[in-house]
Amino acid sequence: MQRKIMKMNKGKGQAKKRNIGLKRRMLYGILQVLIPVVVIITILFWHTRKVMKQEYMRTTQSRVTDITNKIDAKIQDIYSVSDNFAANDQLNKYIEKEYSPTEPMYKKLDIVRIYTNIFGAYDMLNQRARISAMYTYKGELFNFLDPNNDTDEVIKKLQAMNIEDPDLLMKFRWYPLQDNFLLSDQPGEVRDRKAVMGIRRIYSWEKGRYECVQVFAIKERDVYEQYKELAESIPGDIYVITGDGRLISSSNEKAVEAGTISEKLKNEILEQTGDLNDGWAALGNQQMIQVKTSDVNDWKIVMVVPVKAVTKEVDVLYYRIFLVMVACVGFCAMMILHLYKSFMDPIGKLNISMKEVYGGNLNAYVDVKQKNEVGDMIRYYNSMLERINTNIIEKLQSDRKKKELELEVLMSQINPHFLYNTLENIVWMSTEAGRPDIGRTAASLGRMYRLSINGGQVIVPMEHEIEHLMAYVKIQKNRYKDEFEFDLRTDMRQIHELFSLKIILQPVVENSFLYGMTGLKHPMIIHLTVKEKGQWVMIKVMDNGRGMDREKLGEIRDQIRFGRTGKEEEEQNRRSSGIGLHSVESRIKLYFGVDRAVSIYSKKDVGTLTVIRIPRITVEDIDEHGNLKEK
Repeated sequence: MQRKIMKMNKGKGQAKKRNIGLKRRMLYGILQVLIPVVVIITILFWHTRKVMKQEYMRTTQSRVTDITNKIDAKIQDIYSVSDNFAANDQLNKYIEKEYSPTEPMYKKLDIVRIYTNIFGAYDMLNQRARISAMYTYKGELFNFLDPNNDTDEVIKKLQAMNIEDPDLLMKFRWYPLQDNFLLSDQPGEVRDRKAVMGIRRIYSWEKGRYECVQVFAIKERDVYEQYKELAESIPGDIYVITGDGRLISSSNEKAVEAGTISEKLKNEILEQTGDLNDGWAALGNQQMIQVKTSDVNDWKIVMVVPVKAVTKEVDVLYYRIFLVMVACVGFCAMMILHLYKSFMDPIGKLNISMKEVYGGNLNAYVDVKQKNEVGDMIRYYNSMLERINTNIIEKLQSDRKKKELELEVLMSQINPHFLYNTLENIVWMSTEAGRPDIGRTAASLGRMYRLSINGGQVIVPMEHEIEHLMAYVKIQKNRYKDEFEFDLRTDMRQIHELFSLKIILQPVVENSFLYGMTGLKHPMIIHLTVKEKGQWVMIKVMDNGRGMDREKLGEIRDQIRFGRTGKEEEEQNRRSSGIGLHSVESRIKLYFGVDRAVSIYSKKDVGTLTVIRIPRITVEDIDEHGNLKEK
């Protein structure tokens, strides 16, 4: 007895040990799955971050190059204006003119004359840069921006810029961003108040001396406008600096206000510039920098973008996925520990039954003894199988009837516009007495609509479908005469046994007339081929009409797949006939279950190719009522 009790306790202990071991294995299994998944996801996300940075670099590099070209063009324009007025006889007259300090109005009037007559004649559209001021060898200042502001203080500021440096010769010298001291009334906006100064000494070979110094004051806003659009679309900042790091312009308004960039950023840019070669580099792990050097002077266009701003979305997504995975694993572990005994065994049986049902056995009922939630679930499962077995035939019949009703609705969408046009054509031709083509047109129209009715059958012989199309082609031939040719590249003997869904060819050929004939300067040729390819029948309609551009082709493809809005439908119905390619696509999908059965390809001024793919249907697949047999 004691031995028996010991044996029973031992068995319970082994069972408990097995249960604990299984629980541990399940928990270990979860961890073994989680760790590789986390590693793989981490690798994929880091790769995605790298690709995102590379893609961001590629997309912005060309735009930075465009900005550089725009700024270079503006600088070149300033150089051109300077060259044009470097030896101007009209301008020299005013440079040589003596002005009395007691009569300053004469000088101001001359400043206005120079600006309006001489500069204005050169730039009648006010689109080019103009000289802002001139400082002559006589010490006279012509301030074209503010004629009243020609004080000694302004002249001293110009002289402080060392504008008479003998080493300057006739070269341009640019000065970094500063307040535009040529204006007496400073604008409120910082970008209008700040300016980039450029000076050039003008030498007269005839007189053997430097005649004057040209001064250009370029508003910072004029430089900023060259890259404003890009600056507003990126998460970082754009700087335009000189070769030694002095600020010219920036998307950062605080930097513009200060007139300089931080020493740290300046040093980092200058240190990296030598290795960039007009490309991208990294400023540590925090920022990416791209530098493009001007081809005209030593200016550099610098884009500084925080790495986190580029990869923010993928980083947030990674952390969220990681947290969700950890939460799911913890929840699963608790559920395993709490529900293992009550659920695993009956769920295992239920799992086996589901596999049998998946394999096609709808009689795989599960014996149920439990009176808990799992037992209820199994009872509902058995009841569900019973209802499925009871109602499956009725459901299939209902679905089939629904398809037939939907097909009838689609068939009822045939637009009578073509019929009306044809009847109008007949009326028009009837005014010309004695023309036999009136009778042929009427006969073709009657034949076409008799075939479209076809006793209410949906699946018709392919020969009838082609005959229906040829009736439509004859009608169009009477209308367009020699403006088109129809080429039937199909051996009727090979398709004698084939069947097709009714009215799928005419809408495709009609599409060629709709998008191919208008404005065509040569006869349009339409080719139709019907070929078997394995278990499929491939129908191709190709024309050499006007074709479509990419935008129009995209619209047509969307219409084929999704249909049109009410307004688009109304507009289209004014111009076209037939049920349309969308209806052809919908009916093929509805009746045969074929997705993307209609494909269209086109090129502007080349032509259009439409391909229809339907299953191969023969007389063995048709029942006595002309419908597809159940499989």
